[in-house]
Amino acid sequence: MKFAWKIFFISFLIIIISFGVGGFLLVNSVFTTSLNNKIQSVRDSNSYITASLYAIVKNAETISNNNNYLKYTAENFADQVAKSSSATKVRIGNINSVSFYDENSFVNKLHYNSRGHKIINRDSKNYIQVVSKIYLIDGSCYIESLENITEIYQSRDAYCRIYQIILIGVALFASIVLVIFSHFITRPLVRLSTVSKEIAEGNFSKRAEVGKRIIKTKEIQELSYNFNTMAEHVEEYIEKLKDAAQRRDNFVADFTHELKTPLTSVIGYADMMRSYELDAKQRRECADYIYKEGKRLEALSLNLLNLIILKKDKINLVPVKTDTIVIETGNSVIFLLKKYKVKLETDFEHASIKVEPSLIKTLLYNLIDNACKASEKGQVITLKGYCENERYRFVVSDTGTGIPADELEKITEPFYMVDKSRARSMGGAGLGLALCNEIAKLHGSALTIDSVPGKGTSVSFTLEICRAQEAEYE
Repeated sequence: MKFAWKIFFISFLIIIISFGVGGFLLVNSVFTTSLNNKIQSVRDSNSYITASLYAIVKNAETISNNNNYLKYTAENFADQVAKSSSATKVRIGNINSVSFYDENSFVNKLHYNSRGHKIINRDSKNYIQVVSKIYLIDGSCYIESLENITEIYQSRDAYCRIYQIILIGVALFASIVLVIFSHFITRPLVRLSTVSKEIAEGNFSKRAEVGKRIIKTKEIQELSYNFNTMAEHVEEYIEKLKDAAQRRDNFVADFTHELKTPLTSVIGYADMMRSYELDAKQRRECADYIYKEGKRLEALSLNLLNLIILKKDKINLVPVKTDTIVIETGNSVIFLLKKYKVKLETDFEHASIKVEPSLIKTLLYNLIDNACKASEKGQVITLKGYCENERYRFVVSDTGTGIPADELEKITEPFYMVDKSRARSMGGAGLGLALCNEIAKLHGSALTIDSVPGKGTSVSFTLEICRAQEAEYE
C-alpha cells in the first residue's frame, strides 16, 4: 500500500472513530442527564405526596381516631392528587393498586418508609415508576408516581439519527480533505522516489528539487538536501570506479604492449639465429639485442613486483641523517650522470629524518634518473633539502623538456609516458614515478610536481623530522 493511502486510512479512521465516539458520549450524556433529572423530579414529587399524605392522616388522627374517618380522609386526598396530576399519574392504595405489578416487582422488596424506582418498557413506551411504602392506619400503603418518559428516549434516538447524518457528512468531507492532504504531503517523497529511480537507471546527474515546488518544511528540505548530497557522493564514487576501471584497462593494455615489444624482438632475433647461418659478428649483434631486451623484461618485472609489494607492505621508519641520504644517493647516480653527460648539484640542510633508507634512496635515484632522461647534455640537475613546517622537503629539479599541464595528473600512473618513443629509447617503461609515488605514500607524503614545458620540472616530497631525543641511524 502506498504511503499516501496509509496516511489517508489512518487519519480517516482516527477522525471517524474520535468523532463517532465523541458524539456518542455527548448524546448519551445529554440523555443520561435528562433521564436522571426526570427520575429525580418524579422521586421528589412522590416524596412530597407521601409526606403530605402522612401529615394529613396524622392531623386527622388528632380530630378523630375513627378508622373509617381516617380512611375517608386518605382516599379523598388520593382522589384529589390523582385528579390534579396531569403528566404524572399518582395512585395510592394497597399493593394491588401498583401499575405493572407482578411477583418479580421491586415493590415486593420495599420496606416501610422506603422508596424505589424502575424504568419500565411497555408497548414501545417507557415509564418511570416511583413507589413509596408506608404504614398507614391499619396496614401497608403504597404511593405510586408513574410518568411517561418515552419522549426522552425518542429525543435520544432523534439526536442519534441527526448525529449519524452529521458523521456521514464529516466522513465525506474528511475523506476529500485527507486525499488532497495525503497527496500534497507525500508529493515530495514521490518526486524523491522518481529521482532515485532515474539515478538507479544510470542518470547520476539527476537531483531532487529544493525550492518553491517542494513543501516548505524543515524535514522535507533536509531530506532533499541530504538526498542530493548522497547522490553527489554516489556520482563521485561512480566516476572514481569508472576512472579506476579505465586505469586498470589502460594498465593491462600498456603492460601487454610493454611486454610484447621486447618479446617480439627476442623472438625475432632468436628465430634469425635459428633459421640462418650467421657470421660471428651478426650472431653477437643478435645476442646483444636479445640480452638488452631480456634485461628490459627483467627490469619491467622487478619494477612491477616492487610496485605490487609497496601497495601492500608496511615499512619500519628509522632515524637517518640527511647527509647520509644525499651522499649515498649521489654515489649511486654517478654512472647515470656519466651516461647522460649531465651534472648534479646538491644543496641541503642538515637534519635527522625518519625514513626507510633503501626506499628513500630508490625514490631519489628514480627522480634523478627521470631528470637525466629529460635533460640535454651539459645541463645541471639539482638536489635540494630543507626544513619546512616541522617536515623535511627534498626537491629534485631539472631544466629539461618539462611536462605539459594536462599530463601532470597522469604522470604517476603505471606505464604512463609523456613521450613514449623517447622513454622507450632510453629504456624506460613508465613505472619510475609510480614507484616513487608509492614510496612517498608509505612515508606519509606525496609527490608534488611543478613543470613548465621547455623550462624544466621540479619534483618534491616531505618527510618526518626526528625529535631531539630519538637516536640517529648509523
